[in-house]
Amino acid sequence: MSASPVRPRKDQVRNRAALIGAAKEVFAERGLDAPFDAIARRAGLSNASLYRHFPEREDLLVELLLANLGRAGAALVEARRLDDGWAGFAHYLGWLFAEQIDNPAYLGALRAVPAGRSVPVDRLRDRLLVELEELIAAAKEQGRFRRDRWIEDVFLYLALNEKLAHGHADPHSASRRFLELALSALEEHGERAARSDAEPATVLALRRTLGSEVAGLPVVDG
Repeated sequence: MSASPVRPRKDQVRNRAALIGAAKEVFAERGLDAPFDAIARRAGLSNASLYRHFPEREDLLVELLLANLGRAGAALVEARRLDDGWAGFAHYLGWLFAEQIDNPAYLGALRAVPAGRSVPVDRLRDRLLVELEELIAAAKEQGRFRRDRWIEDVFLYLALNEKLAHGHADPHSASRRFLELALSALEEHGERAARSDAEPATVLALRRTLGSEVAGLPVVDG
């Protein structure tokens, strides 16, 4: 008769969750090389407690990635529920752009745990990639996603959007405007609708800061 597996105590589960939450915040603020003691302090725990749960930095990164990829999977499920392939793709890309700004260590953590280092991470990462490619294929089949645009173009936009999370006065407005530009470049317009001269809210928001940050122009009030 085999022994029953030992279940972790409630305080162990609570401490592990606190450490993962603290790591997400500290990595976003200070990068993936942030010292472990900063994470332990943020969680209100000792360094010894942190090392008991995560002996190596990669152990913590894997746990953080599994949580990140789980959220991405839930967003993809929502996107794939939409009847229109393009609407689903636009929904998911919007989620990814916002996630990169709110969780700047997301892609960095993926790069820090490359393929072949963690079976659970690889399994989730591969599944999300397949589902994203299926979403793009559905949008192309419906004639909404340009046939001369590819998933690598999506990766390029993600790489550029990631840069907006750091050192920008208003990264959320910049990312929302960049999302509009990315979707416009990826969408099949056919007979283009008449363009409006009205500036979207994202452009008006960026006008306050972007000229100053790019070319030293005065900051616009209001």
